[in-house]
Amino acid sequence: MKRRRSTSDLAERVLAGPVVWIGLALLTAFALAPFIWMLLTSLKDRTELYATPLQYLPVHPTLANYIDAWTSPVTPFHRFFLNSLWVCSVTMVATTAVSVLAGYAIARFRFAGRDALLLIFLATQMFPSVLLIAPLLTQWRALGLIDTYQALIYSNFSFTVPFTVWMMVGYFSSIPKDLEESAMIDGCNHFRALCRIVLPLAAPGIAATAIFAFVVSWSELLFAISFTTRTEMRTLSAGLLYMVGQYEVQWGPLSAGVILSTVPVAVLFSFLQRHLIHGLTAGAVKG
Repeated sequence: MKRRRSTSDLAERVLAGPVVWIGLALLTAFALAPFIWMLLTSLKDRTELYATPLQYLPVHPTLANYIDAWTSPVTPFHRFFLNSLWVCSVTMVATTAVSVLAGYAIARFRFAGRDALLLIFLATQMFPSVLLIAPLLTQWRALGLIDTYQALIYSNFSFTVPFTVWMMVGYFSSIPKDLEESAMIDGCNHFRALCRIVLPLAAPGIAATAIFAFVVSWSELLFAISFTTRTEMRTLSAGLLYMVGQYEVQWGPLSAGVILSTVPVAVLFSFLQRHLIHGLTAGAVKG
């Protein structure tokens, strides 16, 4: 029995490392393959893009596609980029602020309709965003908000808040209430206890909320093409469609635009990842 167990342990130690690393390598390659292909395509000139047989690596790498995508008067990528950055930043800040306050109130206070409100928030996630287009379009047209930033921000906000409130309720519920009660004994009110005690411990949830709101707004397409008609008001996801023509797809500028569109999300995640780690350790008890 001991011999079989030792043999099994030895096989597990020998195979566990290589098998795990090979599996992770395959998954990583599968996930990164489309981005690597887009990067290689963005560095090719027109001759290499349509060469036969297919050229996988650019022979003469060039940044002309990035320059064309950014400066083209037909598809003003810089305008699309700035529109998306403004809409997503405002949506992220507003979503995070409302989610923190609403999540804290629902997690800490008991009031009539609390459970029903949570169920309503949960029910909104069962319906796709396409169902919101018709009523929102009617509402924005009546208010004169078509082709405005407000229409895009309000629409993204209405879609992100229910889920992020649920996220924050879970984070606040996991924080012991005794910490706030101790702070209030020392003279803090609910708001000061929230700012000084709860928010540092809920930093991972706040960072996750901000990332979720920004990424959802950044990649949103249906609202952008439904509530904007002018080219200069289009966001990045909607603006990239201009590079797909009826007879030709501008693969070079399109690939360059896709690569550039991933930069803000990558930077935001890299920045907030530090706060995620800090938030996980900020409330640790040192003994």
